[in-house]
Amino acid sequence: MTTTTITMPLTISGSSSDIANFITNQREKSYELLQESYALGLVAKGVFRQLDEVFEECFFGGWDGANAKPILAETLQSARIFLKSLPLGIEPPDVGAEPDGAITLEWYKSSNKVISISINPSGWLYFAAIIGTKRRHGKDFVLLDVSEDLLELISQITGKAG
Repeated sequence: MTTTTITMPLTISGSSSDIANFITNQREKSYELLQESYALGLVAKGVFRQLDEVFEECFFGGWDGANAKPILAETLQSARIFLKSLPLGIEPPDVGAEPDGAITLEWYKSSNKVISISINPSGWLYFAAIIGTKRRHGKDFVLLDVSEDLLELISQITGKAG
């Protein structure tokens, strides 16, 4: 089975004319419809529902029965922005929480084929990947389009072009 990915950058042009606003609104409506498609959208695949569930379970301190920090609304928003920045058709990640209050997105195929992304409330994401014998880690800013480097790592895990 071949999976299609479609990239729709979230970059805003800065124009404010009526035509520019109309085009922006139409693009957003089209994107939302595609997100609801099971073939292309993370919405249809339940990723945003999982994200909301993790937030509801972990929005208070000590959610792990110990000293875990709460997941803040800013962290949830940053995770939503990141997920919406991914190309349509991408394989959905597993969603989780970390005791430091971060949201985790993970694509796992095996112990030597995995990438984990940790998103914090300040809008930074930290990633670590294991692909065979190769190890990669780094950080990116969520509010920018997903870097080509990070998309390439995810596609190496999922086996699908990003």
